[in-house]
Amino acid sequence: MKNIITSASICLNDKYGFVYRVCRLDYILNEDDSFSYIFTPDYSVIDLLYNDLFQGIPGLNLDLRKEVYIRENSTPVFISERTPSENREELFELLAKCDLKYLNRLEWLIRTSTRYSGDNFYVIRYEPKATLFYEDIIASENRASLTINNILNNICLGNIIVTNDFSINDANRKGYYSLLMPLFEKEKLFLINKRVSGIKESAKYGIYRGRKPILIDKLKFEEVAKDFQSKKITQKEALEILKISKSTFYRRLK
Repeated sequence: MKNIITSASICLNDKYGFVYRVCRLDYILNEDDSFSYIFTPDYSVIDLLYNDLFQGIPGLNLDLRKEVYIRENSTPVFISERTPSENREELFELLAKCDLKYLNRLEWLIRTSTRYSGDNFYVIRYEPKATLFYEDIIASENRASLTINNILNNICLGNIIVTNDFSINDANRKGYYSLLMPLFEKEKLFLINKRVSGIKESAKYGIYRGRKPILIDKLKFEEVAKDFQSKKITQKEALEILKISKSTFYRRLK
């Protein structure tokens, strides 16, 4: 039987901007119109996350630690709560914006710029885990702090780092993360304190006046935010209307 397979990664970001690819999601559509969604959690990445950032994937009981979770001929909660349904009134407009001719809900989720406001998850097209050489990472950065940042970035993505003497992989990912993240946070705090000290010193001499705050019409923002959350407009359209950055928009939205 012929089929169409769409594959994605379920991701979320922490406060430092590190991307965690927590689960692979495959949608399989068969020629007889039967279909299935297959979730393959990456527990080596999930185990890095604290409860304030990750409370599980909607619709899945991850406490069971299953290798895969399969939904046959039914749309899982994760998909249904963040994608348009078949009978949505403006469905064809939404499909056209993503250059789709028919509704593939996972493909739409990959392509759309619309973000579900109920949690921090988003979806990107799936890519297999990369294997990187530690020597290349060292060579690409001229500071230890940048090297740590690069290593952590790949640990969170679920990638593998190898050298002649050791490797960072699924089996020991959490150990290396627990070692390197405090070092990264210490460096981050040092830079913040240094910046604050510089601002205070400059302020004493009247040099630093601070960044001018962005003025946003509250009623206009509430109207745009409502349209965005109801998927009447895209993220790009919301930003163009309000004339603000993406980070400012989501900070105000939260």
